[in-house]
Amino acid sequence: MKTRELKTIHSEPGQAWEMVWNELGHAGITKGHAGPVNGDIKWGENAAVAIERLQQSKLPASDVNNIGLLLQAALHGAEIFWSPTVGTPKSELVRP
Repeated sequence: MKTRELKTIHSEPGQAWEMVWNELGHAGITKGHAGPVNGDIKWGENAAVAIERLQQSKLPASDVNNIGLLLQAALHGAEIFWSPTVGTPKSELVRP
């Protein structure tokens, strides 16, 4: 592989992890902050610990990207599900 290709490959996991943090930011979970709190649960701290451990596992960038896509789907799906919808009761949402 060429040096330029190696640099791209090595930088991709970091970029993919930034995408994960960006998606978490939609739920108020940001790097270095406790984030939303529910009782004793600090969601931002939980996310930081999980991401730190996942980063230590040296996942390929494509796997990290898939984690980001999964978060994106879950967060945006939850926004749609919990948002007031005009003329569409939640019971009419598509279920598997």
